[in-house]
Amino acid sequence: MARRSRHNGHDKYKMRINSLFDSYNEDNNPESQAHSAKYLAVLVSGYLEQAIKEVLLNYSSLGSRPQIAKYIESTWPISRNMSADNINNILSHFNTHWSEKFSDWLKDDIIRKSHINSIVQWRNSIAHGQESNTTGVTLVSVRDSFITIKELVKFIEETVKS
Repeated sequence: MARRSRHNGHDKYKMRINSLFDSYNEDNNPESQAHSAKYLAVLVSGYLEQAIKEVLLNYSSLGSRPQIAKYIESTWPISRNMSADNINNILSHFNTHWSEKFSDWLKDDIIRKSHINSIVQWRNSIAHGQESNTTGVTLVSVRDSFITIKELVKFIEETVKS
């Protein structure tokens, strides 16, 4: 199994999303802003999924036999809705202490869980053509969720190191 550097994956994805936010903020057309916000919601949800996967797979490759790391990577779902509950469940499979820390992290700021779950719900609604469920998708709301998700990824990176 080829080990991936953390800096070759989700950090580049994060920089791309930041750059898109900057370019879309210059657009004053409300309709194109709405489309841009939906596109960013899908990207942010993908970033959440890929960053968590990358951090945890990297962790598994550092401290285990190659066969175990390969098994974890090969059994990881191709796509997973990274709701707060699913993240908690995944963390508990690795380490129950991580799951408890994550629950505490969510409780420290009640909006965190909403941001995480909203971005996943928006992505699903967009992907399944349920436009009526995307009225809250704006550049501001997606950016707010992205800020929380970047904090979450940093939190998980620090948690697996401790």
